[in-house]
Amino acid sequence: MRERSVVPAQVLAEAATADPMELMRLGIDAARAERYARGLVLLAEAYKLFSLETEALSEEVKAARGIEQLGSRKRTPAVCFSYYGLCLALTTSSQTEDGARFCEVAIQLESHRGEHYLNLAKIWQAARVRSMMVSAIERGLKESPRSAILLAFRDEIGVRSAPPISFLNREHRLNKELGKILHPRRAPKR
Repeated sequence: MRERSVVPAQVLAEAATADPMELMRLGIDAARAERYARGLVLLAEAYKLFSLETEALSEEVKAARGIEQLGSRKRTPAVCFSYYGLCLALTTSSQTEDGARFCEVAIQLESHRGEHYLNLAKIWQAARVRSMMVSAIERGLKESPRSAILLAFRDEIGVRSAPPISFLNREHRLNKELGKILHPRRAPKR
């Protein structure tokens, strides 16, 4: 669902908060509701506020808290990067690679969380790059084999079964012919 025109100032005024955690929550809720432009505005503002919080700290406080030079990345929750990447890629098709990079940052920070892999898969689905979409789901299931959201998405998109003769290439003539015999196409219902 594409939103028509989203005015950032209006979206932030409707949010009526300057708390980065609340803005992040609202942005994630918007993304889950497929209101990606709205989510992008809210998550961008949340990230900016997380960054400002870290920059405002003195060097002694940063050292005491263990905040390194990548302070804003260290401070910003991984889920913010993941959903920001999803919203970025789905609002602007030319930003697919950048959106995927944000999801990869989230995956580096929290590799066990299936939600990040799902967002990455949705980015590649929107870009119509099936191989990358399937790869993201497979990577996620390696890290979190029981992830309900990843299993449901994999079932939704469908996954090819192994070829009948696994040591031959899928495109080999024997595999093609055996596949036709083992999996006959059903006649379309009229």
